[in-house]
Amino acid sequence: MIQLTEIQILIMRLAEGGIIAAALQREVMRLHSTLTDSKYLCEVMSLQDQRRLVGNEITGVWVFTSISDQDLKSNELEYSPKFAEMIIAADCGEWHEIDADDMIAKLDEMLLKARARKGT
Repeated sequence: MIQLTEIQILIMRLAEGGIIAAALQREVMRLHSTLTDSKYLCEVMSLQDQRRLVGNEITGVWVFTSISDQDLKSNELEYSPKFAEMIIAADCGEWHEIDADDMIAKLDEMLLKARARKGT
């Protein structure tokens, strides 16, 4: 596990049950008066990158909720996100939309040809 900073530990503790984003920032800044907005945002983004902090819009308000170590371990990915990105990147550009009517018509043609070959 990655070692958390003092600020990150505070953010995690404050967001345990969910906290409005503005209230979280206000409380962290109050307790660490020398902290800059950019440093605060870096700490929040770092926690989000680690999947330890999630944000959701609830009734028009952005709310942060921290994820416990136990929940984090139980929700570990079964694949590497980097590997998934490679698969997605490899598939990019190869997908094309198929018209259902055209596909059915082609299948009908294939069936007719197969039946004709089978009959002769």
